[in-house]
Amino acid sequence: MSSPGQIKTGVIAAAGSATRMWPASKVVPKELFPLGRMPAIAHIVSEFVQAGIDKIVLVVAEQNLALIGGLFNRSVHAPPKVARDPVAQHFEAMLGCAKFIMIPQTGQYGNAMPLILAADEVGEESCIYAFGDDVVFGENSSIGLIDVYGRTGRPVLAAQEVDPSKKSSFGIIESRCENGVHYVTRLIEKPRADETASNLASFGRYLVTPDLMQVLKETRPGRDSEVWFVDGVIHELARQKRVCVFPLAAGTWYTVGDPRSYADAVWAAQNAPTPDFIARIV
Repeated sequence: MSSPGQIKTGVIAAAGSATRMWPASKVVPKELFPLGRMPAIAHIVSEFVQAGIDKIVLVVAEQNLALIGGLFNRSVHAPPKVARDPVAQHFEAMLGCAKFIMIPQTGQYGNAMPLILAADEVGEESCIYAFGDDVVFGENSSIGLIDVYGRTGRPVLAAQEVDPSKKSSFGIIESRCENGVHYVTRLIEKPRADETASNLASFGRYLVTPDLMQVLKETRPGRDSEVWFVDGVIHELARQKRVCVFPLAAGTWYTVGDPRSYADAVWAAQNAPTPDFIARIV
């Protein structure tokens, strides 16, 4: 079992329906929507690789296996005209840094199910779990999660402040700070405006420990008869187990599955620097 701070496996959920982006999502999975010249999911893989992750499990809707699998096919190289282009070099070097495992989404619905399906590949290790339509520019959220885990050995949720008018759309975290670490005191799914003073929203980037994985496996379907990640975290808190928070300090989170947020992410991607790991591996 890896010690706190050593995270080598990442899981990406890429099985959503993207109804808010239809009809574009009728033919292109939202995880493949372009942000700059790289698809959204490639930005997450780049984040993982920069954080030292070298095993990436992709849990994909069955109808999209060929499309997403094609993106990560190492046998297809950049055309000669762009072979020396920094973005092309970055992408190809990134593919060489990790082992990719594809798993089809099966069974029950819910945003915890892709992680549960990947449990055998994760084994008795901690891992990073990402939603394939949540991207962060300006900060590596996986590095931040790993840093907090290294200090605590506990699960960690990435979070960002949202406008108070929008907090009823998210899982909102109440927390307290101890010795420079934020600990969750309460997690409220889609609260009313008067239900909490906090505007700190959890988003799709998590550090999952073996004990939380086990709780998720035992979590029964909740709202809409789906298995929700947040329900597992709430159960963990109810067992008096500590869960930490990594609030973004310099970066911004964007949700590709929302039209307005996707437009903002496209602009942010054009201005985002190439991660510095490329210099070490090209």
